[in-house]
Amino acid sequence: MCRSYYWGLPNYKKFKIFYSKKSHKTCDIYLLCAFIFGLLAIFTTSISYIGIEHVLYYSYDKIFSINIYHEECLAPKLETLIDIFRPITSCDICQHIDHIERISNITREEFEEKYAYTNHPVIITDAMNDWLALENFNYEFFKRIYRTNSSALRGVEDNCQFFPYKNKDEFETLGDVFNMDFDRAHMIDDDYKPWYVGWSNCDYSTAYLLRQYYSRPYFLPERSESSKLDWIFMGTPGFGAHMHIDNVDLPSWQAQVRGRKQWTLRPAPECFHICKELTFIVEPGEIIILNTNVWYHKTYVVSEDEISITIGSEFD
Repeated sequence: MCRSYYWGLPNYKKFKIFYSKKSHKTCDIYLLCAFIFGLLAIFTTSISYIGIEHVLYYSYDKIFSINIYHEECLAPKLETLIDIFRPITSCDICQHIDHIERISNITREEFEEKYAYTNHPVIITDAMNDWLALENFNYEFFKRIYRTNSSALRGVEDNCQFFPYKNKDEFETLGDVFNMDFDRAHMIDDDYKPWYVGWSNCDYSTAYLLRQYYSRPYFLPERSESSKLDWIFMGTPGFGAHMHIDNVDLPSWQAQVRGRKQWTLRPAPECFHICKELTFIVEPGEIIILNTNVWYHKTYVVSEDEISITIGSEFD
């Protein structure tokens, strides 16, 4: 009825009705734009009043739990997004693996053929026999190297990465780790609070010093080069790294210098129906070779009376 009425009107009345409706829609758009620009004006005014530094600090702290004064990169490392957009993993790398081999006295050629670039995890048991690190690496050793105001500590806090894992509420920087209570650091009290951290060392002078205590693993292919970046993981029994997958460039070796660490390797979700989850312990003096870009992994320190210390590096 109404529609027939509309079409029965003269053309100038039709135009008047149409223009009236269009005007209402246009007003709604203008009002929406005015509201958005009003919010932007309030936001920019608050920035100029409070300061961009304080706005960024508050935003990153509340949304991403990132301290902008201690992070080299302000792009949040959202593991969920990394998982979503990672390349699909071929299940060939894991479908025939039901345990982690422990081997020794392997040649470079055999290691390169079977393990180096096949994403097949393996433990080498005899590559640390002459390392001074076995006797010298402990909490106090690293505390001396990364002492307050040292170039080593500034290098980590200014340019490298630091992972406090479950202790993020109390360890904002590596310096906090080496300022902890002596009894807790050395597990003197039976009811001590566990801790576990990891950091990368990208200070060349510190890397040179650390590498006086360990040598390039003998099994790495001759043309292979280790990264100039060292990774160090240290902590007490009862803690470790959560299940995750890395976003790094290369496979890595990780040497268990002190303590015992339990590893759990899990295949990518697309391989759950084919591959098995693997759990094993790396003992002191052993090196695990693992591509952490394709294997989900978590660790848990299982030593009874000493902290775990692991040092490692990527290789190409």
